[in-house]
Amino acid sequence: MLRGLLRAPRLGRTAVSLRLQSTLVIAEHTNETLTPITLNAVTAAKKVGGEVSCLVAGTNCEKVAQDLSKVPGVSKVLLAQHEVYKGFLPEELTPLILAAQKQFNYTHICAGASAFGKSLLPRLAAKLDVAPVSEIIEIKSPDTFVRTIYAGNALCTVKCEEKVKVFSVRGTSFEAAPVSGGSGSLEKVSAPSSVGQSEWIQQTLTKSDRPELTSAKVVVSGGK
Repeated sequence: MLRGLLRAPRLGRTAVSLRLQSTLVIAEHTNETLTPITLNAVTAAKKVGGEVSCLVAGTNCEKVAQDLSKVPGVSKVLLAQHEVYKGFLPEELTPLILAAQKQFNYTHICAGASAFGKSLLPRLAAKLDVAPVSEIIEIKSPDTFVRTIYAGNALCTVKCEEKVKVFSVRGTSFEAAPVSGGSGSLEKVSAPSSVGQSEWIQQTLTKSDRPELTSAKVVVSGGK
């Protein structure tokens, strides 16, 4: 009797690699509304391939998490609410991200290249013992990124071989993801113990009709 053997189709190395990728996007927000550069970071995260999750940390920010869960391509939103996150201090946010990384073992962690991301990601990368890649403008593959150097006068292609790729995203280089059509799950996570290295007192902001520099579509500069 002849018996046929059924063999499963082989997946290429690229397909297997993309399937194993997972990216955590650190959301920037005001507790009431989502900062636009986060949606640009989500678009960049989707270009990496694999599963995309978002972390929302703050006080009374569940609406922000719900909005993020509606973004197409976001599979899960982690929500952490505690008074210690009132000022979004990087000293307090870093242990929370490390705890999420330990639980879910993400291959990539990113945020927008704003003041928020620039203060948080270097500290996070140091704790993970990896070198971060700053202000990427293109993703060629899960480990290869393009960023500007020499004040934007040259482009540099960087291959990152770190165990966890930590990078910031230049918002103007990626389209903002739409906040509709998605159906990601919402999972509440508990906040680690307070580090106690710094304390948030207050913040005074100057209102302006101009857009943030990191999200402006056109920037005009001059000089002699």
